[in-house]
Amino acid sequence: MRKQILLCMLATSVMSTVQADDKLPDMSSYTAAYSGGEGYQVWIARYGPKEQHESLVQIVGIDHKLDGRVLRARQEPSGSGLAYFATVDGKPVELVKVEGQNAQLNITGNPWKSQLCYDKSLSADRPPQHLLTAYQNQSLKK
Repeated sequence: MRKQILLCMLATSVMSTVQADDKLPDMSSYTAAYSGGEGYQVWIARYGPKEQHESLVQIVGIDHKLDGRVLRARQEPSGSGLAYFATVDGKPVELVKVEGQNAQLNITGNPWKSQLCYDKSLSADRPPQHLLTAYQNQSLKK
């Protein structure tokens, strides 16, 4: 009986240690989503502490190798809004610029002609935790 109790206590302490190591990063409470007339969709959610100025960004509906991937991006001021940059193949790539309710894709290095607008229903469809899970899962596959 003592062995069973000790084993149970040991298993509980190991499980709590593993859970502490797997602590999820701080995420925003909401996702901002933008969509365009040509089917382009962008989701952005803060990743980590606010002072780090990082986000997770996912762009879908583009004919590009980054289509559907969740990228860890840094935010930089740009005009009256923010630009989101990710490192791809060792080089910084500007993914998207957001100003107010509008966004502009720049993933190819040139501004895309399709203007994206904030999409409230699309934002509600993908909470920040979904982006985080997708980001972590694709990191595991590398």
